[in-house]
Amino acid sequence: MKTNARNLMMVIAAVAFTACSNTDVFDNEAVEKDLKASYAENFAKKYPNVDMSKGWDFSTKTPYFTFGSNASKARTRADYSYDFTEGEPVEVDLNTVAKMREKLTEGEDHRDLGKAFYMTVPSSEFTILPVFQGEAGAVWDLYVNVGGVNIKIWEKSQDIYLTTDANKEWHPITDEQVDSWGESQRNTLNATGVKAVPYTFKNLPVGEDMYFYLKITKSGTDTQNYWGTVPPPHYMNDVDDEMTSVDQMMLALQDFDKPSNVPDGYQYMLIGCEDANQEHSDWDMNDVVFLVYGQKIPQPIEITEGTTVYDSKTVRYMIEDLGSTDDFDFNDIVIDVTESVAKTPVYKNDVILDHWNTGETTYKAVIRHLGGTLPFVLKIGDTEYAAGGQESFQTSPNTEINDVKGYDMNLHNISVQVKQNNSSEVYNKVTFPKAGEAPMIIAVDPTQNWMPERKSVPESWFYIPENK
Repeated sequence: MKTNARNLMMVIAAVAFTACSNTDVFDNEAVEKDLKASYAENFAKKYPNVDMSKGWDFSTKTPYFTFGSNASKARTRADYSYDFTEGEPVEVDLNTVAKMREKLTEGEDHRDLGKAFYMTVPSSEFTILPVFQGEAGAVWDLYVNVGGVNIKIWEKSQDIYLTTDANKEWHPITDEQVDSWGESQRNTLNATGVKAVPYTFKNLPVGEDMYFYLKITKSGTDTQNYWGTVPPPHYMNDVDDEMTSVDQMMLALQDFDKPSNVPDGYQYMLIGCEDANQEHSDWDMNDVVFLVYGQKIPQPIEITEGTTVYDSKTVRYMIEDLGSTDDFDFNDIVIDVTESVAKTPVYKNDVILDHWNTGETTYKAVIRHLGGTLPFVLKIGDTEYAAGGQESFQTSPNTEINDVKGYDMNLHNISVQVKQNNSSEVYNKVTFPKAGEAPMIIAVDPTQNWMPERKSVPESWFYIPENK
C-alpha cells in the first residue's frame, strides 16, 4: 500500500481544495476516479499482451476434505517446506503381491474389507512404493492431499518395470514401450518380477489431515488402446473424477507379513485402489496397489456412518489497494475464503452409498498477508471487517474472519475500501473486476503464493492469446 509522488500530490491537492470548497464528496470521487484511470493506463502498458476480455478468475475451486477436530482450522496456506524424493528402482517382494492378490482377487467386489478412511501426517518420514497394477481402463495420477494442498505422487505406469522371463529382462510399462512389447503386459498380472521407484516424504506438517486419491486424466472411452476394443462400461469415468480413500474407493490392508522392502521395526500397510465408481464397476480395489512404510506411517482413521466430513473449496483473492498505481504486486491484501459443506456418509452392508447426507454450509475467511500500512474495510458478502494495516496485522498473522454471510464463490462479491494517505476523507473502493476492466482484485488457487513487495506478478498469471 504505497503512494507514489504523483498520487500523493493529487491527494494533497484534493484535501487542500476540499478544505475551502465544501464539495468534499465530489472531490473525493474525482481523486478516486483519477487514481483508477492512472492504474488502468499503467496496467495496459505493463501487460500489453494480456487478453482483458477473459476475466480475472483464475481459481479452479478444487474440492478437498477436512475431518474431525481439524475441520475448523485455517488450512489453506500452501508453502509447506516438505521434501519429496524419488529413489532408485527396487525389486518388489512378490510374496507380498501374492498375499495381496489372495485378498484382492481380480474382478470381485472387495469394498467390505474396509471403511472409507483418512489419515494424519506422522512425526517421521514415510515412503510409498507401487507394488501392483491390475486391469484398469482409465488413466490416472495418484495424489496425496495434505491440509487442503494437493501433491502429485506419480502417474499410471510411471517408473514401474516388469519381467516375465527367467533372465529378468526388465520392461517399463509406459505408453512408449507397451506397443512394441505387447499389449497384454501393461499390467502386472502375469509378471514374474516387478521393479518400482520408492517415493519418500519428509517434513510434512505433523498432525495435518491427509488422504490419497486417484485423479482420472483419461476416461475409459479415451483409452481404447488399453483394450484393443471399446472398454467395458465400468470404465466410462469422466475426466477429472477422483477416486478417494474418503469415499471408500481405497482400502487400507495391514494384516499381512512384513515385505522384504520394509526394514525391521518399521510400520507398513498396503493401500488398494479402484479407478472407477460406475454402476457396473468391479470394485476389486487392485487397479493400483502401493506399499506405505516408515518408522511411523499415517494410520487409517475410519470414516463411519456418523463421521462428519467437510467438503471444502478455497479461493485466494490478491488485491491492489491503489496506494500505488504502478507496481502490480497484488500483495497489498491477500485473503483466502473457504466454503465448507458438512457431509456424513451413508453405508449399506458395510459399503458406502453414492449419496451422502448434506448438512450446513459455512464460510470462513483468512487474511494471509498485508503488503502495506493503510487502514481498510474489507467486505465479503454481507460481512465487514476493519483493519488498521500492516502494523496491526503483524501482531496477529493469519487473522480469521469466522461466520461469513452472503458470500458467493462464483460471483466474487468481495470489496475493499482503503483509506488513503494524507487524507481523513478519501477512500478508494476496490471491487472484483468485470471482464475488460483493469483488475485490482484477482482470484487464484490457495497454492499461489504472493509476490515480494513491489515485484509485479508475471504476465503468465493472466490470459495471453496464443498468437502473442
